[in-house]
Amino acid sequence: MTQENLPAPGRGAWNKAETIESLGGDEELLRELVEIFVDQSPKLLNKLRDAISSFDAEGVMRAAHSIKGELSCLGALAAAKTAQKLETMGGKKEMAGASEMFTSLERELKALKLSLADFTQS
Repeated sequence: MTQENLPAPGRGAWNKAETIESLGGDEELLRELVEIFVDQSPKLLNKLRDAISSFDAEGVMRAAHSIKGELSCLGALAAAKTAQKLETMGGKKEMAGASEMFTSLERELKALKLSLADFTQS
């Protein structure tokens, strides 16, 4: 993974302090959420990729909704917004640009996973 494939540094993949605060200061709960995300996100991304490539708008909507929920729980708002856009595209059955949006989401998730790895190793 190269740095040019990651979101700009100022954009930030997530804000750990804000996320912990939103969880009532429960860092252990955040660790559990991170574990679930790390385990589930590749499966959800595969479902989303498959739905996009087969022009399955309902599948795009469902998979993007699930990803958005996980990202929101982690406080990864930029990536959640991208997933929301994909969810809306699927809901409206307007799939033009979905592949490009998916590529953007993948890039954001790579940056997030790097940040989460720093958190879990601390």
